Amino acid sequence: MFIVGGTSAGSPQWAGIIALANQARANLGKSLIGGNLNPTLYNIYHSARYATDFHDITVGNDIVSGSTVGYSAGTGYDLASGIGTPIVDQLIVDLAAA
Repeated sequence: MFIVGGTSAGSPQWAGIIALANQARANLGKSLIGGNLNPTLYNIYHSARYATDFHDITVGNDIVSGSTVGYSAGTGYDLASGIGTPIVDQLIVDLAAA
């Protein structure tokens, strides 16, 4: 058994999300999303759309078994889960509109 996660799993998933958002943007005649996505994601985080676009992870942690190093999840931004996990179909709508 081995653990898979972190950027090894997250990066390709986010690449797929952005590809779908760019397809939606192209269909609307908008330019593609490129470069630094963080300002757009944090604008959503600070908006009323946050609860529609992300699951806020409030329980659990990223501590590997047998270790004491890691962080616990909590309400809002936390070091274990960031701003949460995307609700992809809703997030794409907002990324297309951004």
